[in-house]
Amino acid sequence: MPSEYRERLSFALHALALAYGASLWIVASHVPAAANPACSVRDNLSADTTISWSDIRTGCEGERTAHQQQNPIGSSWFTNAGNGFTGVPYLLQRIFPDLAPEIWGRDDENFARFGFFPDPGDKSRPLPLGLGIASTAGRPLDANGNPLGEIDFAKPGLDVVTLACGACHVGQVKTPDGLAVVEGAPNTKMDVRKWRDAYSRTVSDYFSTPEKIKASAERIAAIIDAKPNGYFYPPAYFGQPGFLNFTPNVEAAQRATVKKNLTGILATFACGTVQREAGIELQRQTSYGNWNAPGFSGFSTGQQDGSGDLIFQLLVARAMPSGECQPNATGGLNRNFDAAAFKDSLHPEIPPFATITDIPSVWNQQARALAQWDGSVKMAFWRNIAAQLPIVGDPSKIDLVNTGIVANFLDGLPPAPYPFDVDMASAVRGEALFRDNCAICHRPHNDTIYQFRDIGTDMNRAAVLNGPAFQLFAAGFQASCHDQDFLYRTPTGEEVRPCRIAGKDVITARTAPESQGYVAEVLDGVWARAPYLHNGSVPTLYHLLVPANRPAQFLRGAIEYDTAKVGYVWDPAVTGLVADTSPTLTVYDTRKDGHASTGHDRNLVVDGKLRRLDWSGLQYADALKDLIEYLKTR
Repeated sequence: MPSEYRERLSFALHALALAYGASLWIVASHVPAAANPACSVRDNLSADTTISWSDIRTGCEGERTAHQQQNPIGSSWFTNAGNGFTGVPYLLQRIFPDLAPEIWGRDDENFARFGFFPDPGDKSRPLPLGLGIASTAGRPLDANGNPLGEIDFAKPGLDVVTLACGACHVGQVKTPDGLAVVEGAPNTKMDVRKWRDAYSRTVSDYFSTPEKIKASAERIAAIIDAKPNGYFYPPAYFGQPGFLNFTPNVEAAQRATVKKNLTGILATFACGTVQREAGIELQRQTSYGNWNAPGFSGFSTGQQDGSGDLIFQLLVARAMPSGECQPNATGGLNRNFDAAAFKDSLHPEIPPFATITDIPSVWNQQARALAQWDGSVKMAFWRNIAAQLPIVGDPSKIDLVNTGIVANFLDGLPPAPYPFDVDMASAVRGEALFRDNCAICHRPHNDTIYQFRDIGTDMNRAAVLNGPAFQLFAAGFQASCHDQDFLYRTPTGEEVRPCRIAGKDVITARTAPESQGYVAEVLDGVWARAPYLHNGSVPTLYHLLVPANRPAQFLRGAIEYDTAKVGYVWDPAVTGLVADTSPTLTVYDTRKDGHASTGHDRNLVVDGKLRRLDWSGLQYADALKDLIEYLKTR
């Protein structure tokens, strides 16, 4: 993407705007890119056996570039725009490395120890890719309730930081040409729970008593004062189109506001953190508390427990109203919440399982009939709501305009082509094997839910929601779409008021055993989606297709690539060789709850024909190589 777009669009959540209303803005942010003839060859390799993979890859890279350049707003917001109007005060987030380097790392690391990396398209950006900035003032409206053209940064409001979509869905891979950033791929380095745990450690060490808050407030004010003008708001953004009243005076105002209200800001921040910790304590009353629990901080590289974490957030928010965890006079924080007692009372909505799952790829959403690993969400707009709610927490603070813009951008975003060499003759042979054995399930718009009896995968994620939990979950979804009159125009031009949609059109209950299972997604960009299966329990395509050789333990978090087996470097024996580029490197243990590497390990009869999923054995060695070579081209 041209750098001028990044400079104008990525720094704040709402840099440019809906001058003519939300629906017109959203449709204007999505323009379909024309298919590149060279890239189209990969849809039927046998039709042209003379073209090289280098030519195909160049064509596919051109398609992605065209889509991004024709949709600059969507690309920028997807990468760096915060998902709502609440979060950690921006100035506070920036100075955490100065306050607590033992937790956050040095200032020049820019939060790399949590799996973040710089935005290569905007080198002046003061935060890493995937951390978005918004204002608690929200989006200004005109007299008719339509969003105005720009956010007025001179208006009162506290600038805050929250995760953007790109934090989890923009990946990084080490290629012969350097570090490639892959928009729409899972960030295999991101450890969301390690990031959240850093807030808990900060509160415990610096904000857990009135005395600590007072001392920390004095120190934070001094740190802010020591930063030069332009440190928080780089001069590169001053006067840029789309930043109404965005001047050095805005930085001065934010500095003054934070320092004036610092004690209250720190107390509120501590309160919210303690509420989230109460949710974790409640999770430990489930299988997260068992001897084989998967763990929390430091054990979730490239993974998340969106459904499970959200349920406990909602439960705690209902049982522990805001303000009950303020610092008290005797030291410590009032919590008024006992996880064990809460569980022992009648709360049938408490899910029993640890449901850690892989961060999915999100490109080509138009080819996916269902979303979430269990296929519970249909409409693209609501898929984004499902991702935003666990991040933002407060349903009333979700930015619906951002929801629509990102949904439209991901409609038609092409997958990244495999960046290494491909043996095309082998791939052509593998194409026929794929069509005979794989395509029947991994086809576009497949809405089949495959159950344990079909594929044998770990069922924790599919079975996490019982009836009461689903009702709580669905109510949180519905509350997130908080403007009944919000108008969204899809990429096909259809005008929809998504907040008026309800029931199964929003989320399907997967509470009965006969409805529980997993979707088989299209395999576009499958090379960049390692590790494999919904719980990321299989490190490479080779191990997926040769189940007898699946390792019990393997590395997660490396960005070096295994081109032979197709997946990120996984062997624990090479830990020392990749640790420097992999700050969140961890060992995944398939013996942990929810981590089983079973599944996709048996041949199936589908539509009356045997489909081979297990390619073990010397007699299949050549076919296995051909199939893997073909999958590189998807």
